[in-house]
Amino acid sequence: MPDTEPKSLDVRKGIHSDQGGATMLAFCPTCWNEITNSPSFCRKCGVNVDVASPEYERQLLNLVPLSNATKRAEICLLLGHRAKQSAVPYLATLVCTDPERLVKVAALRALSKIGDLSAVREIARVAANNTSPVYGIANDLLKSLNGL
Repeated sequence: MPDTEPKSLDVRKGIHSDQGGATMLAFCPTCWNEITNSPSFCRKCGVNVDVASPEYERQLLNLVPLSNATKRAEICLLLGHRAKQSAVPYLATLVCTDPERLVKVAALRALSKIGDLSAVREIARVAANNTSPVYGIANDLLKSLNGL
């Protein structure tokens, strides 16, 4: 069976076009309501949310063990769009340990979006392991990051 991305999660989810550019769409870490301004508050539950803060990243990471596969994948994509190197070790762990392929792919995509040396090293580590269920995707991401 070919190593293709799962179709159950749109990797563009969490992104919308705003005045010609892509803008991160965030979610409340308490109720998952859409947050469109930062800093802001959730219109549903009233929680103050600053998506640019390190605390927002910590809140997202704390939600991972409590979330289903789709939410874990969404969290990975949000972390990738934040492009913070601090998320790399956590994303690398998810690629290797999460039981769901959907989450593994989202974590790889997030690492490629971050794109710094530590993220690329983690992608290369997966790409070197031909027994990984996301081996082919990791290799494709490495090729695109290297401009091949």
